[in-house]
Amino acid sequence: MYELRGIRKVFAGGEAALDGVSLAVGRGEHVAFVGPSGAGKTTLFRILNLTLRPTAGTLVLDGRDVAGLSDAELRRARTRIGTIYQRQNLVGRLRVVHNVLAGNLGRWSTATALASLVRPRGAEEAARALEQVGMPEKLWARTDELSGGQQQRVAIARVLVQNPDVILADEPVSSVDPSLAVTIVSLLRDLSHERRKTLLMNLHSVELALAYFPRIVGIRDGRIHFDLAPARVTRELLAELYAGHRDDELQLERLQDGTRPFGGACRPLPGFAE
Repeated sequence: MYELRGIRKVFAGGEAALDGVSLAVGRGEHVAFVGPSGAGKTTLFRILNLTLRPTAGTLVLDGRDVAGLSDAELRRARTRIGTIYQRQNLVGRLRVVHNVLAGNLGRWSTATALASLVRPRGAEEAARALEQVGMPEKLWARTDELSGGQQQRVAIARVLVQNPDVILADEPVSSVDPSLAVTIVSLLRDLSHERRKTLLMNLHSVELALAYFPRIVGIRDGRIHFDLAPARVTRELLAELYAGHRDDELQLERLQDGTRPFGGACRPLPGFAE
């Protein structure tokens, strides 16, 4: 689905957010990205969802070099990629049905989108998506009256309506409580598996990444630090990845001691075997 060769991104001021990133992701594959704040994970996701152009390197989406796409082809390519953000990018004053149906905006004309604000077009489709995320009763609720976790589920339902080939989730659980984080990550994984979607997720929680994904990519200072199966991600690799980032080092200490960051005790994870 993706092939990246030597991707580099330099912002104003000359600092490289990404430097020589090469990566291949197969169709239907599930991959978690971990690393300290400022490592370049969000920049990478903005390049993957085609909203940011790399300064150098090659990005291939489903066999086509993105640099060679026309404006119309680029717009069509973007409709194949659904992004779920840390902040859900919902319109709070609108009903849930309108926010969910926003997944159709890449296909609708401006006139159709405006008409749907008056009389929702495809409310049944929105209801089915909400059923899949476990909150069908909220179809006509005002979005700003929902909890943070419920709003994140609305964002997931919006992506289901979009029906993309790729789902990019950029820190989708950093603003919800720990128990709900597990629910949302497993929901995204299960829905992606059922619909055979490629799922890429940025996660602050190493534990969630190791527990729910078959492939872990560690990023530090704009470079890939490792790209491994969970069982091969050792505490030494993670210590190198997060060195100098105290909050993340504390998370790793809790994992090593067998204490879940989400509360309660647990056995050490397989990735922390000696």
